[in-house]
Amino acid sequence: INDEEYDIDLAAQFESKVIVVCNLYLGSINHSLLTMIEVQRRKLDVLGIIFNGPSNPESEDIILKKSPWPCLLRVSQEQEMTASLVSKYAQQLRADWGKDFEKIQDQPMLSI
Repeated sequence: INDEEYDIDLAAQFESKVIVVCNLYLGSINHSLLTMIEVQRRKLDVLGIIFNGPSNPESEDIILKKSPWPCLLRVSQEQEMTASLVSKYAQQLRADWGKDFEKIQDQPMLSI
């Protein structure tokens, strides 16, 4: 956000539910695990993880084995994020979460 505050600070300040977004690249396992440690240290309410970008099943598996949270969604690397793509991923979330999605959709959330 600025030189002294981060997204995670907003999550704590607003008591938001958190979605951890993991982009899979060299070093992403370490980055993701450090994020999990900090989120847990701050006792933030995490809904789960979204994997973003090209699929890497081995890295995803390692991250999920170390994580107390489920994978909520996998978002492919898209050339352009359009309204129809956002709608597609929202429908996928609704289908996977069922009634749980309806309970949380109007609550403040932050991705970190």
